[in-house]
Amino acid sequence: MNYRRVAKWASAISIVLLIAFMAILPNAVENLEPMLDPELENVTRLDAGESDSFDLKGSHVYVALRLSEGEDDPIANLRMIEDDGQEFSGDGPTRLHVERLVNGTTYVPVRVFMPPSGGTYTLYNDGDSVLWLVDDTASELRVFSDPVILAMFGTCCFGVMSGIIALIFAILMLQNKSKDDGRKPSGLIIDGKVMTTDELYRSQNQKISSNSDVPNPFIETGNNDEEKVSKISKPEPEESYESSNDAWKGWDEG
Repeated sequence: MNYRRVAKWASAISIVLLIAFMAILPNAVENLEPMLDPELENVTRLDAGESDSFDLKGSHVYVALRLSEGEDDPIANLRMIEDDGQEFSGDGPTRLHVERLVNGTTYVPVRVFMPPSGGTYTLYNDGDSVLWLVDDTASELRVFSDPVILAMFGTCCFGVMSGIIALIFAILMLQNKSKDDGRKPSGLIIDGKVMTTDELYRSQNQKISSNSDVPNPFIETGNNDEEKVSKISKPEPEESYESSNDAWKGWDEG
């Protein structure tokens, strides 16, 4: 697999998607804020000491909100009564139920209700501040049905994923390159054969020798040449002094 090509394409796709995300973001935020604003999207709004009756849908998640009071979280101070007179206490907010910041105002979740079945309920505000009840499930459905908001989430998610893929394949490319560098031959490749330094020297000198009559002192000689040199350099034995005297004696006596 060509890791370099995959890394380049993934990087290019990631950059294009993130640029598109930045371009879509302002319009998406403009569409998103009204859907999360409790003043515009709520089941009921109660001032201190007020109550209201309304119908709730089964399996929907309803969140009671109050304005932020600085460092301390606001107290719920509310009662939810079913149509048969029994109190529906609900649950405390979890990490899934985050604060809402809309137009500089922070709304804090204080209670969460999930009715097992639809019916009529009555909410009492026993606190000294305004209380909102919003349908979180309906808000989420509206958010994910908006094409601009979907495009914002899609370009952001896929852009980040493409960037991660590009990073992974870039790391694989560097690892593969380091392995290839470790397997490189130490000699020169000629006609598919790796030649060492000595072989290159001999090959070059053989080409020079074919065009020159001067023998190369570094080229090895055969066994025959060694024998010829030894014969030439070996001195012939001289006759002994006594045999020469005898020869002169025989010649003189005639």
